[in-house]
Amino acid sequence: MKQGSLKDVGVFLYEPRMMLRTLVTSTLERENHRVQSHQILPTLIQSIGETKAENKVLLLGVGGAGHSIYELLRFIRRVKTLKVKTVVWVPADFPWIRRLLSSLYVQYVVCENDLETTLLPALTQAIATPVLSGRKNLADRHTRGITQTELDILLQFASGLNSKEMATRRECSYKTIFSWKHNLSEALELESHSQWLELLTEVTQLSSLYQQG
Repeated sequence: MKQGSLKDVGVFLYEPRMMLRTLVTSTLERENHRVQSHQILPTLIQSIGETKAENKVLLLGVGGAGHSIYELLRFIRRVKTLKVKTVVWVPADFPWIRRLLSSLYVQYVVCENDLETTLLPALTQAIATPVLSGRKNLADRHTRGITQTELDILLQFASGLNSKEMATRRECSYKTIFSWKHNLSEALELESHSQWLELLTEVTQLSSLYQQG
């Protein structure tokens, strides 16, 4: 990409791990990209809100979120309302997380092991692509988006709560929780209870991957 092509484009980076953060920033700087780098979510969210650029691209490393993974996933679900395009990298062997991210309206999901070759092409496409809404904005066009409530239900299951506990907390019926879980399974195309457990396992595993960089 030629120098100056990022004029009027806001590029934001969230990657708490020092090694990957350095890799991403150096890769972008070699191509004369300007990026606002953040290690914690609150400053990232504030920076996006204060930036006046109409074309905004968010670069995220979910493998580095650690104990903030639930907050990050909720933020990713909300970010589509801010007209921000997203490029997310995930650790290898997390297929259900990739599918979950697609259902959260992430446009580009790549493997963090391949960032040196996939980051710039994904960023270039993101900059050139208009922000769409609803189903058209999904990375996987066969996957429907999930609602904020459905995401919250998923994360509560991953945190160890059962359906009865959630029904009590939400002051709703057990059948309502079951209905949300059923909708989640359909949206993510989960075909068995074992696949549901694999998804929950991947979410909880991400929370233990973080190491301060």
